[in-house]
Amino acid sequence: MQKHHFISGLSIIAFLFFVFTSSCNSGENKEDNKDTLAIQKVKPFSLDNYKFAISENSSFIPYNKAIYHRGDKVFMVLENVGPFAFDSDSLNHAEMRIEVTNAIGELIYKQDSLFGPSGKRNFPNGIIKSPYAKYQSDLKDKPGKHTMTLVVYDLLKRDSIVISDDFFLE
Repeated sequence: MQKHHFISGLSIIAFLFFVFTSSCNSGENKEDNKDTLAIQKVKPFSLDNYKFAISENSSFIPYNKAIYHRGDKVFMVLENVGPFAFDSDSLNHAEMRIEVTNAIGELIYKQDSLFGPSGKRNFPNGIIKSPYAKYQSDLKDKPGKHTMTLVVYDLLKRDSIVISDDFFLE
């Protein structure tokens, strides 16, 4: 009978050891999972996509050819830019700049501070859904390939994204 108690006691000790080591290991895994989740939540400053567009009835229509006539407005629309950092007042600080160069690399248009005061506000989840920039081409512009470059700044993170693509004027 005493052998039975000894075996039962050993079984209980082994069971407790298993439970204790399992709970210790599961705690470590939870901590690892927390770190993994934290890393996944910190999305790098980026954008989903961009497109050239034309404006019609206050909305943008994608313009995949990126071939415009001189005198047309050339729009570049960005999609889901961010996330922007939040300051102590729960506001984001964003800014954007546009530059356009012609076929021989001459800077023909530049505008800073496209967002102005509206760049300092609370963007939902720190994301700007569809910021855009436009270039009003001119009949004096030379026909051919032009390059539009947009730079979007997160003024709090001191980070930026540069988007540059070619369009053509006929």
